[in-house]
Amino acid sequence: MNRLWLVLVCTIALVAVACGGPAASPGAGSPATGSPAATAAGPGESPDEPPAESPAASPDESPAESPAASPDESPAGSPAESPDAGESPGESPAAFDCGPGSGQLRMAGFSAGNVEEGILRGVLDSFQEACPNYTVTFEVIAGEYQNVMLPRLAAGDAPDLFYVQQGYAQDWIREGLLAQLDEQISAIGMDPGAFFPGYLAPFQQDGETYGLPKDSSILAMQSNDEMLSSASVQVPTTLEELEAAARTMKDGGVETPMCFAAEYARLGAFMEAFGGGMLNEERTEQAIDTPESRAALDWIIQMYNDGLAQYPGQIGVDWCGQALGEARVAFAFEGNWVGPYMTENFPDVAYTISAIPSGAEEATLSFTAAYAYSPDSPNPEGSWALLSFLTSQQGQQEWVDGGLVLPSRSDVEV
Repeated sequence: MNRLWLVLVCTIALVAVACGGPAASPGAGSPATGSPAATAAGPGESPDEPPAESPAASPDESPAESPAASPDESPAGSPAESPDAGESPGESPAAFDCGPGSGQLRMAGFSAGNVEEGILRGVLDSFQEACPNYTVTFEVIAGEYQNVMLPRLAAGDAPDLFYVQQGYAQDWIREGLLAQLDEQISAIGMDPGAFFPGYLAPFQQDGETYGLPKDSSILAMQSNDEMLSSASVQVPTTLEELEAAARTMKDGGVETPMCFAAEYARLGAFMEAFGGGMLNEERTEQAIDTPESRAALDWIIQMYNDGLAQYPGQIGVDWCGQALGEARVAFAFEGNWVGPYMTENFPDVAYTISAIPSGAEEATLSFTAAYAYSPDSPNPEGSWALLSFLTSQQGQQEWVDGGLVLPSRSDVEV
């Protein structure tokens, strides 16, 4: 499944800048825990909390305020352009530098369920093998992640390492909640240039770095092969073709052809395809009230009114991936987190992954989140050791090999 996603990313070539830079704060990768409500996400954590109708999303999906890049924008650094960079200095997988520290480390984040947690536990075990002076426990924070984390940060009771979504990273940096990392990065010879600029920028401010992106995800369209074949419908490539396909299937007896998650982290892709979005291209003014954005919203509402689309709760499922797997719908619009979910729960369902159908533009949403720690960390050496392992070429390669997410580093293979 990873190769399919890489092909998709390369084909539509529009991930990068969408992740947002240090512009206004409006996250990262799999179903529910990384989903950004109206500001940026995946089937779980909307801007910072999991949407009710999605499975616990993965911690890395939250598009920043301008979550999509059109093909002629050529992403400034994303898995789409992955140059083959070799290992960065000081990051040899043969001998990771654990530093002089030791102790028990607490790590916290949102989760996409058992699949994600199992993969993460494997990577954490690898860290403990490389650095036997440390042990790591992982705490899943369900629900409203920010509302849980902010009081803990203010009280000095933050975990040793935690997730930070791109959507609110700039606010947390301004509030002094995240430790500055540049000195540690320089000390071990880590090359920040190994990270795609579009995924690193949301965690930088005034030339300083406060988090390193753990991975990336991208939104796409999934279509049920058998349902399309039965209706003699081809995979649509434009919004006009998508609507026509949905109407044909509706007329042929499919009760709900499309599943639309009721959040900007999904429907924002259609707004971008119409030429609208949350912000203008310079990210200096809002664009939600432009004629293009209004046209997109009118189209989305029309799809609901005509019975061509419903949100998960109306269909009777938790999220659109479930609707796809249960053949409740022919089309879903989710990210790469769909792959492991379908493999585990619906291994016999054949489906096709393709780009979000184009309108006035070709567009999608991309998502990321970072690892960071508090400037008040009681074990800063341990916090940095764990962070630097997880974001090293070695650590991220193992994480990406789990099949749930895409890399945020150019030297990690898919």
